[in-house]
Amino acid sequence: MLNKFHYDGTFRWPEDRRLAVTLTFDFQGGEDVRPGRDGRIDHEKYTQAEYGPNTAIWRILRILEEEDVAATFMTCGAIAERYPEAVEAIRAAGHEVAGHGYHHEVARELSREDESEVMRKTIAMIEDRAGARPMGWRSCTQSPNSIALLMDHGFLWNSNTFSHDLPFLWEESGRVLVELPRQPFGDGRTYFADHGNPADTLAVWQTMFDELHEEAQESPGYCPFQFHPYISGRPGRATTLRRIIRHMKQDGVWFATGSEAARWCLDELFRDATDRIAAAS
Repeated sequence: MLNKFHYDGTFRWPEDRRLAVTLTFDFQGGEDVRPGRDGRIDHEKYTQAEYGPNTAIWRILRILEEEDVAATFMTCGAIAERYPEAVEAIRAAGHEVAGHGYHHEVARELSREDESEVMRKTIAMIEDRAGARPMGWRSCTQSPNSIALLMDHGFLWNSNTFSHDLPFLWEESGRVLVELPRQPFGDGRTYFADHGNPADTLAVWQTMFDELHEEAQESPGYCPFQFHPYISGRPGRATTLRRIIRHMKQDGVWFATGSEAARWCLDELFRDATDRIAAAS
């Protein structure tokens, strides 16, 4: 039976910083484009998605380097297989490579066995290409089996829920997994159907950050972002990415990778919970 543990004190981050910001990029390509009823792939949609690993990833890596912030790339196994040079560049730049399915499978449509195999294949391919296995995961949707399977496969953290502002802990049979929640303001929503205005998107992102940053002055908080290279790496939109990063470079803000935030939560914030879990196991 799955249990959830929420931190019952005031959140705190390293060096007494008030707000942790996690920049995540769902790194996928044509894996997201499904055949139509006639069995054919829409070439226009496919090539738009392939812009991510071919072109956008390099623009995004340049922006992150120039702004001197670390990010987490939720990477499909097939992307690691087909574009090893991109995954190697992500790791070489000091960013985290996490998992995002193999072919961007819809997790809720998979059997337990198939979902487990997707995780196994993705771990193996990313480890081969990046030199280290992924410790974080975000699937396309989530199944009732996902959390337990992530524990089976040794993951540190998951990032699929929209249910809370602050990270929390999953537990089952003495095993634990950190959940880094999301906010529903990712670029896939603000640029819906390719018609979103970059200025409007920037306003949404800045307003979200500003409110969380203000609240964090009383009680430290967490500000996650979800981007896609093929969406936010386009000309014009990439400028919006740079602007939101610059806007968030304020006193008391910690730009953390997914694993940095999750490890801190597990080792510092949830230590009492994990000690109790270990004692009861």
